[in-house]
Amino acid sequence: MYKEPRPMREIHEIQERLYEEEKNLSSKERLAKIHREAQEVIKKYNLKIGKVTHN
Repeated sequence: MYKEPRPMREIHEIQERLYEEEKNLSSKERLAKIHREAQEVIKKYNLKIGKVTHN
């Protein structure tokens, strides 16, 4: 039997956790979550990132 390396096992556990957290979210809710988390990272690391505008 194949024994999965620890780093791959950890990645799969993280993917499973994220799936469970987001599986019942609508596309709109998922997008809002991504934006919220991105803003937290930008603030935490004091990043100077401009907003992208669509034509």
